[in-house]
Amino acid sequence: MKIFLSAFLILLSAVPLRADPGEKDLEAYRAAMRALADRCRADGMELEAKVTESRIWEDPPFGFFIPRPPRRPQTSLPDDARPNQRAWFEKMRAIEKEYAGRFLTRARESAEAGEGRAGWRLARTAFFIDPENAEARTVFGYRLREGEWLRPWEIARLEKGYLRDPRYGWVAPKEKERLEAASKDVSKSGKIRIETEHFDLKTTAPPQTAAELAARLEEFYLAWELLFCPMTVTEKEAAALVLGKRDAPAAKHKVVLFRDREEYLREILRLDAVGEISSGGYFPDKKTVYLYQPDPENGEETPLEVMAVHETAHQLFAETGFIHGAAQRRRADPGRESQFWLTEGIACYLETFEKTPRGWTVGGLRSYRFVRAKERADEPNGLLPIGELAAMGKEAFQRDANPAKLYTESAGLVSFFLHGEGGKYRGPLLEALQTLYRGGERPELLEEAAGVPYRQLDGEFRAYLRAAPFTE
Repeated sequence: MKIFLSAFLILLSAVPLRADPGEKDLEAYRAAMRALADRCRADGMELEAKVTESRIWEDPPFGFFIPRPPRRPQTSLPDDARPNQRAWFEKMRAIEKEYAGRFLTRARESAEAGEGRAGWRLARTAFFIDPENAEARTVFGYRLREGEWLRPWEIARLEKGYLRDPRYGWVAPKEKERLEAASKDVSKSGKIRIETEHFDLKTTAPPQTAAELAARLEEFYLAWELLFCPMTVTEKEAAALVLGKRDAPAAKHKVVLFRDREEYLREILRLDAVGEISSGGYFPDKKTVYLYQPDPENGEETPLEVMAVHETAHQLFAETGFIHGAAQRRRADPGRESQFWLTEGIACYLETFEKTPRGWTVGGLRSYRFVRAKERADEPNGLLPIGELAAMGKEAFQRDANPAKLYTESAGLVSFFLHGEGGKYRGPLLEALQTLYRGGERPELLEEAAGVPYRQLDGEFRAYLRAAPFTE
């Protein structure tokens, strides 16, 4: 039964950033699954009860869970399963198929009516209820090939003879030989290039370190897309996705990883006169993220995986979407005049991105930035009034006497807007973020989107921080 256990202990749950239509169906689906789990326990089937419960959507407190859909279809039990186990499994699958089908029907109807973004969110709900549904898989870029769910980029690699190596990802046989040689002697490796579906990473660091980073960034991209896709596409583009028309990926996002800080600074100081204080950076004019491998003996340095997510978050918001021309140029440097806190706050919030055995989490309770914001809620002048923070542009924010204070407040404020009072201000935050990246920055932006004055938001923010049990 070990195969059976591993096949089904997968948490297929995620809560969209906006409430989807069909909330009653979602609650009915959850109620049906809980009732099935209760019946299993009454019949002494504790394992089956736990598996059923694990497939019900659950978010971490004050955060989101983005499930990783299984690579291989999980549509049947092992041959040695008992009759009562088969009956349970068929009932669970029937519930998932029924409710996923309802959401897919609504998704198609919305897309055909020109409401592409709403349709996309409905399709996402169906995808997480039943990841074996071929139509839902297609919407999110998967194809079934030889008994495995793969994305078109992976299929193309496979057809070209690339190997899927557990250390280096998808590599050509000759490139694998070079990477193995470089792993033994980094000084002779020169520059190495590692590609994923969405990233082009060049590095002088050890190949396996670079490959691990590339894999993490690819996972972050997939999670980021599931959270923020509706704000990066037009209604027409979203409708096309729902109806199964997915374009090939655009140009890959560029990342450079240096082997150490010294090498990093030689490059960065040519691009940024104050780059010496940085641990990484995204440069819009180069459309490139620059990072370095921290010294393992220096506990003061920001971990590579954290800095990489922060800077890549800036990159994805700046480079992904339907904005072109002058608007694209404005978008590359948002917050120059005001609302700069929001660009940094969302990146700091996403720093919490963490892989779990069943998917990825973001937000939640464990973050030193959230803890510092909570502590400052009770300090005299510990938090800047939101109106003053919103009025600060990039230069004022970065040259503040205590920028660390502003970063932690910004991270806590994003958590408040996403999760405070059941996500009441989640929609306004995303609306403001989208407007900001379209070049529509102004101090009143978030106040207008929320329909609540900043003075009232100040009080609600402090109450949120005091009540939230944040930990390191």
